[in-house]
Amino acid sequence: MSGSSAGGHIIQVSSTTGDVLILLDRSDYRLEFLTPTSDEQRRVPRSQRQPSYLLDPQREVVPYRPRVQEQRLLDEWRDDAEEPVSVLMVSGAGGQGKTRLASHVASASHQAGWAVARGVESTPRLRTDSLRWAVLDEAQSLLVVVDYAERWRLEILAQLVHDLPLNYPDRRVRVLLLARPSPGLWQEMEAKLDRGGVDLTEPVELGEFVHDETGRAAAFTDAAQAFASQMKTPVPRGLQPPADLAAAEYTSPLTLHMSALAAVCAASANQPVPEVQDLSRFLLNHERRYWNARADAGRGPSPEVIEQMAFLATVFGPVPGLSAGRALLRRAALADGDAEAGQLLRAHERLYPSNRTPLSDTTGGGLADVETLLPLRPDRFGEDFVGQYLTQWPHAAPLLTELLATERDVLSLRRCLIVLAAASPRHPGAATTLFELLRSHPEVAAHVTSGVLQVVVDHAPDDIAAAVEEALPRFSTELLRPACSLAERLHSSVPPDAPPALVAHRLSILGIRLSDVGDKRGALAPTQQAVDTYRRLAQVQPAAYLPPLADALNSLGVCLSDVGDKHGALAPTQLLNGTPNA
Repeated sequence: MSGSSAGGHIIQVSSTTGDVLILLDRSDYRLEFLTPTSDEQRRVPRSQRQPSYLLDPQREVVPYRPRVQEQRLLDEWRDDAEEPVSVLMVSGAGGQGKTRLASHVASASHQAGWAVARGVESTPRLRTDSLRWAVLDEAQSLLVVVDYAERWRLEILAQLVHDLPLNYPDRRVRVLLLARPSPGLWQEMEAKLDRGGVDLTEPVELGEFVHDETGRAAAFTDAAQAFASQMKTPVPRGLQPPADLAAAEYTSPLTLHMSALAAVCAASANQPVPEVQDLSRFLLNHERRYWNARADAGRGPSPEVIEQMAFLATVFGPVPGLSAGRALLRRAALADGDAEAGQLLRAHERLYPSNRTPLSDTTGGGLADVETLLPLRPDRFGEDFVGQYLTQWPHAAPLLTELLATERDVLSLRRCLIVLAAASPRHPGAATTLFELLRSHPEVAAHVTSGVLQVVVDHAPDDIAAAVEEALPRFSTELLRPACSLAERLHSSVPPDAPPALVAHRLSILGIRLSDVGDKRGALAPTQQAVDTYRRLAQVQPAAYLPPLADALNSLGVCLSDVGDKHGALAPTQLLNGTPNA
């Protein structure tokens, strides 16, 4: 078996010689090796000069503005010769500039001789040809950028980090994580990644990309000129930055760029420039103009179908594989069969092209390098579109509920929950839809991310919060802190006249969650109270309450042992052994 690869489940191998790579059914991530974007690739075709394309940071339409402090920190981290393998997380709100900063670092690294790859969480079934690791030059350093790190399942992220030095040994390996802020996110990642000799560098939080009003005005003008150039329209005469440029909203590069693009679009269409709170609505209307123009020219489906496809793409996409894209359109009743669904996918591809292989009828449906139904970008722009669509179209929320009932792809399901949760603070309709989904299908809560669960903690009605708690995994590293917050909220909301069984259940869950986050002493009181309550209940109804009493006694013994009270831990253990006579 020397030098071979084995696919499928391997139960036993009696003997081997040499190196043997054992592969299971599924590759949960892949690496896409990158090269810098050329000037030709940055050129925006006339048919794609809609707001989502122009604002997408991956298109690099607006010139990059250096972030001197963050770039210096990242350069020092990358070039540190003492650490062979190191991980660094850069966090910032949506639209704060994480993607452009990472793109700049990636380009500079490539020019310095590094191999640069993007880590992508994936769901297609494993194919032997898709798992071949790229061959790098001997000792060539490797930088891997992982976007949306807060959305990854932690066990898959850990798998990627720990696989890299095994597959690319004897070289510097750097993993750059990009994430939106989330309470306790880095601590949870750190706990999962802190093994195997991997250096975990202190995270970097992105601050303002310009630090004064003069800098913001210059950034606004640069963006407006770049947009006007790509749109082949004159820069608006007498262009002025917003009068409220000192407002906190303009600390976001995306908001500033949206304002600049709105000024150019308004001048071109002879419309008034919108206020900051109306930027998304104004630009989405211009996005719809683009759809209408395509339909009027007879080059695609109706604007209503285009809009519904954009909605599905932004909620579930990108969808891995042509067959999965077709299936989604059929389930959404947009297509009667594969032929019609394929035509719609190609129409969407022309509107929102990917950087990968164009779709064709001969494209394999399960190939990892084919993505269909790309979402509207940037993310915040797409989230605003979803929020508006849910408000304007009553059929949208029931459609999502129906689709989730039959959705088998965990990544697509998680994306749907993530997008709704991200849109919720700005769009009440998105929050309502998210909570109704969780009410009708509480089992999907088993797949929530930390950010989604925090929205439930902060805003969900009590009955939905309770249903989510019941559906959560017993233990999940990535959910420890919000799960504890949820248990605290549910315990604090128990009414004074609640049934004792409910009180005991809430106390028991609270003790477990407090223990999970490391507050062993804090877990003692609620766990002891749960034991006392269940003991009283078991005296009256032993069949119903002896099992939860046993669980609570076990938790109490563990808690006492964890705080060093070994002698005290014996009492609940002895009671547990004598539970039938409790």
